[in-house]
Formats: sequence, C-alpha cells, structure tokens
Amino acid sequence: MIKVGFLGAGNIAHTLAKTFLNYKDKFELYGVASKDIKRSEEFKNKYNFKKFYKDYEEMVKDPEIELVYISTTIAEHYKHIKLCLENNKKVLCEKAFCASYSEAKEVVALARKKNLFLAEAIWTRYMPSRGLIMSLLMDGMIGEVYYLEANLGYKIFDKERLITPSLGGGALLDVGVYPLNFIDMFVNDKIKDINTMCKLYPTGVDETIIGNITFNNGIMAQFFTSINNPTSRDGYIYGKDGYLKILNINNPERIEIYKKGDSNFAVMVSAINIKEEFNGYEYQLLETYDSIMLGKAENPSMPLDDTLKMMKIYEDILTKSKVKRK
Repeated sequence: MIKVGFLGAGNIAHTLAKTFLNYKDKFELYGVASKDIKRSEEFKNKYNFKKFYKDYEEMVKDPEIELVYISTTIAEHYKHIKLCLENNKKVLCEKAFCASYSEAKEVVALARKKNLFLAEAIWTRYMPSRGLIMSLLMDGMIGEVYYLEANLGYKIFDKERLITPSLGGGALLDVGVYPLNFIDMFVNDKIKDINTMCKLYPTGVDETIIGNITFNNGIMAQFFTSINNPTSRDGYIYGKDGYLKILNINNPERIEIYKKGDSNFAVMVSAINIKEEFNGYEYQLLETYDSIMLGKAENPSMPLDDTLKMMKIYEDILTKSKVKRK
C-alpha cells in the first residue's frame, strides 16, 4: 500500500482522486494540500483522505506520505517537484512536466542523485492503445511509415491559467503536448528540423501553433494545436501500403485501417474500437505502483530521458515561435 499526497486540488486532481479510489488495495489517499485551505478540507472530505494541511510544506514534511501527485499550474511544477524531492518524496507530476527544459533537467538530475522515483503523468503514453498501434506498425500492416499528422485543439482561451505567461499558459504546453507525443511515440527518432507558424494571444502566449517536423530517418510529420479552435483531434500514420486513422489522440477511441482498394484510393478494411476499463488514467497509476514496488526510479512507458527529450522539443518550438514565457 502506497500512501499518496495530493499537491494541488484543481479539476484534474478530482479525476485522479476518483481513479486512485479504484485501487484501494494499492494506494491510500492520505493527505492533500492546496493554496486554499478551505478547498483542501473540502477535497479531503469528498474523497476520504486521512488529512489536509495548511500548506504544501507541511504536507511534504509528513513522514507518512510516500508518493506525491502534483497537479498545480505548469509554471509551479519545477518548484513543487523540487520541494518534494528535497523532502525525499517520490513524485508523479502532471504534464507538461515543467515550464522549461532547464527546469526539467535540474529536477531529473536531483531525482537521480537521490535515487527517488519521478515520473510525468501524460496518460496517452501509458494507454494500451499505444501498444496496439505499435503492433500494427511492427506487423507491417501499412508498410514503411513515411508521414504522420496529429492535431488537438479546444476553445478554452477563457481560462486564466491558459492565457497567462507567468502560469505557463499557451496551447503548446497544455494541449500541444499530445500531438507531439503521439508523433514521437511512433517515430522515436531524432529530429533534424522543425518549422513552425504561430498565432499569439494578446497576452503573448501561443494561441495556435502549426509545425512541420523532419526526422533523421526521413520520416516527416505535422502537428496543429490551439486553445482557440476546436479540431478533429485525430491522428494519422501513413505508410507505403496504407494508413492508420486514430480517432481522438488525447484518448484513443478507435483505430481505422486503410489499404489500397481496387482503384488508387485507400479504403477502410478494418477497425478496432477501444474501450478503456475506467477512464484511461488508471494505466499511469498502475505502472507507477508496479515501478515503485519493484524499486524502479522511473516508469518504462515514460522514462525521464523521454520527458527531457520532449521538454527540449517544446522549448525549441516556443523559442522559434517567439512566445512570451514569463
């Protein structure tokens, strides 16, 4: 049984608390702290945590807590990860892992120095759909892959945290991480070049970003992300003999397989509907539990080197796009 502390009690924390409760044989919801002590108490009572705390420092100093789940704003992740590690707590932190590559590099180095578990909670990396898609590619279902595309966008610019530079706002770090991770999972090669186009929100954060990526192995990809435009949320993987269409890259619902038909046009030959056991978040929790029980300091589905690689990609895109960061 792993005793868990929640650092932050916002919307995503509610979803994760419900998910943790599906595994009472593995996790105990022990303590919660947020900026608002009243919110902490309400959160504690709603999900039957043992305790709530007056502030974050009090919680991480509680010797009973073993693992801290962090769900504060992106701009705060660095200092909160560091606070937990300095108090010898294992950490599962929401995406995006940090607001910058340098911050991520520092906390990863600290975790490795202290041999403490640290992982990024980006749920699509842990889902079974990832392995299913990869098996189709490895089996040569669509032939040699040469191009991918993925998009994710919502009309959510009315949220303060998404339009405020000091809170780590902008499309890329909030929703753009998903198309970029989708592409990386199924290419897994070093990037040769990235070209981007960006529309800035009046506050200076990235409202919409479109990017073209070329990899060293010759594969090309395109991504599109926005906090001011709803998109199809779909992903495509094109091969020499056909292509895969993944409906909703943020939480895959269906994989459609297209092959060349009687004409030169591709036709759908089969489809796989995906049904998650609960809500899709359980896989990152189960892998975290297994890793900790086995004495591992990282999760195999999202090792820290992959987190750092993705943070460097985000940094390069935001720099090229002249996005206001602070």
